[in-house]
Parts: sequence; structure tokens; C-alpha cells
Amino acid sequence: MNPRRRLARNLLSESRAYGYTLSIWGGGGLLLTRFGTPTAIDVFAYVGGAIAAFALLALFTFGDFVVEPDMTREIRATSFVHVVATLGNLIVSYLLTFVLHGFVAFLVVGVQTTFTYNVLLLPEEYVAHLIGGSVR
Repeated sequence: MNPRRRLARNLLSESRAYGYTLSIWGGGGLLLTRFGTPTAIDVFAYVGGAIAAFALLALFTFGDFVVEPDMTREIRATSFVHVVATLGNLIVSYLLTFVLHGFVAFLVVGVQTTFTYNVLLLPEEYVAHLIGGSVR
């Protein structure tokens, strides 16, 4: 087994989840810092908001919830780090904690974390393809 090839496969399979995990955890951490221990309703609002945003993005992207997407595409290593998607997302979450309070803050940050992270991946991947010489 070639260790570099195995590492490359690991990075490919983990890259999207890693940035999203940092974003969703970071958004939750910001909410905890600002508002303290959440109630059960707050937790369900945060997670429910994230699920709702993911469902809406999937519906918008695929046009249906039962479609099997064709995922054959190139991935560039330069788009793995997700600096813009992760840090940009956390900045939005941070600012929202000063505008919103309680249940609404948890709900909106949950929605925005999923939505903003996925939308900010688009310019990251576009730039990665520009650097790599091909844009689709």
C-alpha cells in the first residue's frame, strides 16, 4: 500500500465533512459562548435549522428528494481546506449572535451555517479550478 495514495483517498472522502463539522461546531460554540447552556428547544432549533437548510439546498440542487445524483467530477486539492467557507461562515454566525436571541438565534444560526457553508464552497471550488487551469 502506498501511504501517500491512501492519505489522498482519505482527504478526498473527508474534505467536505471536515469543513462542515468545523462550521457547525464553531457556530454552536459561538452560541454557547454568547447565550450559555442551551435548552432542549434551542438544541432542536439549531439542529432542525441545519436539517431544513440542507433539505432546501438538496431540493434546489436536484429538483427532487428521490433523485440519484451523478457525482462524476474532478476535485482539486486546493479546494480541500475550506478557509472561506468555514471562516466566512463563523463570522456570519458570530455577528448573528449579537442581533438575535434565544430560540431564534439557535434556529437562524443552524439554518445559516448549513446554507452559508455550502454556498461559500462554490467560489472556493471555482478559484481552485482557475488555479488548476479548468473551470466547469
